[in-house]
Amino acid sequence: MIWCDVPEEVLLEEIFSWLPPESLFRFKCVSKSWYALINSLIKNPEFVNKHLRNIENNILSPYTCLVFCCATTAYTRRRRRQPPPPQQRKPLRRRDLLRSLTLFHNRGGYGSDDPNYVSEVFRLPTLPSKLNFARASGSHINGIICLAHDETIVLCNPALNEWTPLPKPCLDDGNGGGFWVRRVGFGYDSRADDYKVVRLGYEGFGRNEIEYYRARAEVYSMRRDCWREVEFDGLELVCRPLIGKEVFCKGVFYWSICARENIILSFDVFDEVFRWIPLPNNLLVTEEEVKLTVWNDSVALFVYHAIEIPKLIQVWLMDDCSAGGVNDSRSWIKKLCIGPLLDIDEPLTFLKNDELLLKTKDEGLILFNVCSQMLRNLTIIRSLNTILFWEISYVKSLVSVAVGTQSRS
Repeated sequence: MIWCDVPEEVLLEEIFSWLPPESLFRFKCVSKSWYALINSLIKNPEFVNKHLRNIENNILSPYTCLVFCCATTAYTRRRRRQPPPPQQRKPLRRRDLLRSLTLFHNRGGYGSDDPNYVSEVFRLPTLPSKLNFARASGSHINGIICLAHDETIVLCNPALNEWTPLPKPCLDDGNGGGFWVRRVGFGYDSRADDYKVVRLGYEGFGRNEIEYYRARAEVYSMRRDCWREVEFDGLELVCRPLIGKEVFCKGVFYWSICARENIILSFDVFDEVFRWIPLPNNLLVTEEEVKLTVWNDSVALFVYHAIEIPKLIQVWLMDDCSAGGVNDSRSWIKKLCIGPLLDIDEPLTFLKNDELLLKTKDEGLILFNVCSQMLRNLTIIRSLNTILFWEISYVKSLVSVAVGTQSRS
């Protein structure tokens, strides 16, 4: 293509599709024509999709992002019509409320030998008071971050400074003793071009660990802006069944389950069906820690002893070509055995350049390169009122969280 023969607006659109959102917004100030053009482009689903594809495929863009949360401590009492006598006043309840997200990304970009991390702080608006910072969970896809605690769920795109609270779920949140939430997952259904939130828990009043309760689940559709319950096919969950956080890969959620047998629970966002997947043969979860992750677009499994030092870490990859039926019979391949590593507490996640992020005993972070077998310290300065929230390969996008406007085809 000869770019000199291309209309200026088409050429600008191509250039803009490779720019990060903050640069795009800054260029609105160049002229009135650019202001109008950029405003129209960021509302165009085709341009938003093209921009996201370019950002994801750009090897020069930041490839690693560590998300921290900043909390503000608040003390509250239940409101009363008449204040009680001083001797009857209950002590204040402490709540650590979510106030901001700090994103640390590698300024060196993909393949850089210099893990030079810079930070960006995104202030959150006044979120619902029930979103307790200390117990909130989070997940991310296509530049959208999902924050959840009990029945309070918020979708946000920090790059657009957009925040959308979801409607109240149809299943009770457990305060009344009926439904106890175990996990909340956030993913993208590429077939329906729809972002979905799955909320998984069990129904029961007791908390006896040896009892089994009927599992229930519901799915929120961003396109339809509503919740609906989905069938669990008679599957049962124990009171504390899920190990670690969920992973989302190729349209499927995965959770590690500690129940009657060592298995993984999966949920396909396309057909909205739950399935069981067995763990590798001869794997004794009672003696070893198991953690799910994603490595090169495949589901992977970390297996390691929690107390053992030095640390040996096995990495298994799932072969998902043999799936079928309600109970999947997928095979596992043992790919790596890492270590022994000194002073390592646990593996966290794989990054895009075949580096493994590890947490040390003193809460530090280390990068382990699978190819070179080299270790590098990761120095990140954070304030005292922040904690490591979760580790993701985050990309800034123009995907809106306004209900009914998203598109990712």
